[in-house]
Amino acid sequence: MAVEIRQAATSRELAEFVDLPFGLHSSHPLWVPPLKKQELELITPGRHPFWQTARRELFMAYRDSRPVGRIAAIIDAKYNAYAGQACGSFGFFECENDPEAASALLNAASGWLSGEGMTFMRGPLNPSMNYTCGALVAGFDLAPSLMMPWNPDWYPVLLETWGLRKEQDLFAYLIDSASLALPENIKAEAARLKQAARFTYRSPTRASMTEDIHAMLDIYQKAWAANWGFSPLSEAEAKAHVRELKSILDPEFFVLFFDGAKPVAGMVALPDMNPLLSRLGGSLGLSAPWHYWRSRKQIAAGMRIMLFGILPEYRLQGLPLLLLDYMLEHAGRKPGLKWVEGSWILEDNFAMNDLMEDFSGRLAKRYRIYRREIGQC
Repeated sequence: MAVEIRQAATSRELAEFVDLPFGLHSSHPLWVPPLKKQELELITPGRHPFWQTARRELFMAYRDSRPVGRIAAIIDAKYNAYAGQACGSFGFFECENDPEAASALLNAASGWLSGEGMTFMRGPLNPSMNYTCGALVAGFDLAPSLMMPWNPDWYPVLLETWGLRKEQDLFAYLIDSASLALPENIKAEAARLKQAARFTYRSPTRASMTEDIHAMLDIYQKAWAANWGFSPLSEAEAKAHVRELKSILDPEFFVLFFDGAKPVAGMVALPDMNPLLSRLGGSLGLSAPWHYWRSRKQIAAGMRIMLFGILPEYRLQGLPLLLLDYMLEHAGRKPGLKWVEGSWILEDNFAMNDLMEDFSGRLAKRYRIYRREIGQC
């Protein structure tokens, strides 16, 4: 049967869009089902703040009335204004190992973006670089960490067969428990910096949590402002991120460094909640506390460093070393912890990649952001 492409707009079609990856991947042991309610909110204008400055069109691919793939075409006006570009993106891509269906979906997305005046297409962005992004291209045999994507190994083939080419890779570094002790030369430098007492630091209290997360996001925005692909968060998006982080953040693994009263650097590591998400199967229910209790040891076994930022004017004052020293020192005291993942890091962020390797990080996974000029589609 020929591939049929349909737009997804009604409530039933949106539900089918959200459900599709469950049919594709539910039997794979490494796929982590997202919470359907959160996914539906994320793709729905009026329900998620990202769409206050963005628009999108959703497409589904069918064979003989059976859904076999999906894609979103996205225009992030806030990013385009910031970067001075006419970038259209694609995201939420899922597809069977079906080159015809994948090409039809990508053609539909690029056609819509072309009609909206975009000059090139980038992705996968779900829906921007501030959320999950990239297609896994190396590390298919490793479980994803929290808020990082996983896809089967045929996805890069489908994307590249259509004509997408690498624009940037994102790195994920793995530090196992045996490597949490600092090498002697790094330990000596960290000790010297701490003794100098140039900066003070603290972890949040219950009372300061919201304020401190906002401070961390402000540092992140200023630290990343000149990086490739950076898209500023709106105030509404920042508030949404604060709510999400507060629900899962362990204060011991969130630290801010201060110059006097001014927050100048920070880091957030989150416990790996994916074992719980795997048990939940896409929905919260009365059994969620029981599933949490059953998966608590697996959750405690891993952490992801997901936010790391230093104000530009403070980058050459030892703060990267102090931040990682703090995090790994506390991680080394955590019972049952087996690994820490630093992700993601731009491949051209050489200073940060070198630092992760200095701290015994092993490049374990690569995620790729693709690009194609729309005039070539």
